[in-house]
Amino acid sequence: MAERANTKSDSPSDALVLQDGSTSKTGGFQEPANVKGLSYPMAAFFLVAQMAGAGFLALPKAVSNAGWTGLFMLGLFAASVAFSGTRLSRAWIMMMERWPQYRGDVRQPYMDMAERALGPHGRRLSYFGVFVTLGGGTTVYIILIAQFIRNSIPDNTLSTCALVIIVAVCLTPMTWAGTPKDFWQPTVLAVISTVVAVVVIIIQILVDRESYPPPYYTTPTVGTFALGFGAIVFSFSGTSIFPTIQNDMNNKGDFWKSVLIGFVVIGSLYVPVAGVAYGIIGSAVKSNILLSVTQGWVVETAIALEVINLIGTFLVSFNPVALAFEDMLNIPNKFGWQRVALRSGMVVCEVMLCLAIPDFSLILNLVGGSATACATFVLPPLIYIKLHGMTGEWDPPIWNLPVYEKAYLYAIAGVGVIGGIAATISATWAIIEQSFTQSCFTMFNLDLVLNATEVVVTNTTAVL
Repeated sequence: MAERANTKSDSPSDALVLQDGSTSKTGGFQEPANVKGLSYPMAAFFLVAQMAGAGFLALPKAVSNAGWTGLFMLGLFAASVAFSGTRLSRAWIMMMERWPQYRGDVRQPYMDMAERALGPHGRRLSYFGVFVTLGGGTTVYIILIAQFIRNSIPDNTLSTCALVIIVAVCLTPMTWAGTPKDFWQPTVLAVISTVVAVVVIIIQILVDRESYPPPYYTTPTVGTFALGFGAIVFSFSGTSIFPTIQNDMNNKGDFWKSVLIGFVVIGSLYVPVAGVAYGIIGSAVKSNILLSVTQGWVVETAIALEVINLIGTFLVSFNPVALAFEDMLNIPNKFGWQRVALRSGMVVCEVMLCLAIPDFSLILNLVGGSATACATFVLPPLIYIKLHGMTGEWDPPIWNLPVYEKAYLYAIAGVGVIGGIAATISATWAIIEQSFTQSCFTMFNLDLVLNATEVVVTNTTAVL
């Protein structure tokens, strides 16, 4: 059983010292027996909850934007992100074996890896990737929850804009918990809800396939293909939270098992729902697949389950961003008024973004093409390659890095750079085109004008 080193210096350590005096060179980091944390199946639940929040809802439309090539891209990206995730896990094990200070409670493991591997600019780039990905993701979840609730209200008496505010007020107290292991029960329920929702959607589409108009399939353009790329990338936006979940495990060396289990589950959810929905509905599929199927009690149950899933995913995604801000502001890592004030203020900022851009697909495409591509496709391969090639007072690297593996990692990073730039440009243009017609602020102002006009007309009529 490995013992933690007492030193907190920045000196490298060649290996973990075991109780019998031998050293560990296998890359397996085992916490002391009295350390409580997540098991690898529970960590896999967190990975699925993180990635399957809003991702699968937008996948049929993403495939529609990219054409049938989108299904191939979906499978390829799943395999690539899973492979990259296992390498990111190895990179964190390297960090703990080489530098003892990372064997304890680390609040920003992803950023620390980026800085060790790529220097201060790497840390800044990781901040951008993590903050915008997770912050943009939680913003998307608020909008989706509001849309689902509005869809369930008779006569749509409340607008999505008003429900965004109500949803945010209800979610805010839930953000005051500490780390993901402080609220693992909702996460397990979220995964179960997603699985049930996907099954319901597929069955409902297959049952009602005769009621849909004959599907048509438009030829993707460069712009729509880029938007599809961004949405598909966003559906794998969990990589930046991998180290945070791994750091909460009782045996961090088992995280690769969590990654494999998580991506098997994710693949079994993503590919069928995207393929069936696009194949039967075609290019007429909406941005939110749940709003494209025939409404009934079964679909309403699926919507209720998905709301539960989105709430759990919101909490898991919100936490790393909040922890990073708390660390920068030297806020104690415990419940208190400072945590409450900061996290509540963060939710307020997200609400303002929701009201400015109430279309979740616009935010999703932009975040996926920019920050998610950076945090999921570009940084993890570069971090692992750089850390693996470092020399120091420790022994040679534990894992050999074959040429084909290095080439594959560089290819993943290259796809992230090229595709991310194209998707960001397309998504930004789409937002500019629609921002003046869909903003809640514009709608609020329009409502005020209409109400004032109605009062003037009423009073004028009464006088006449």
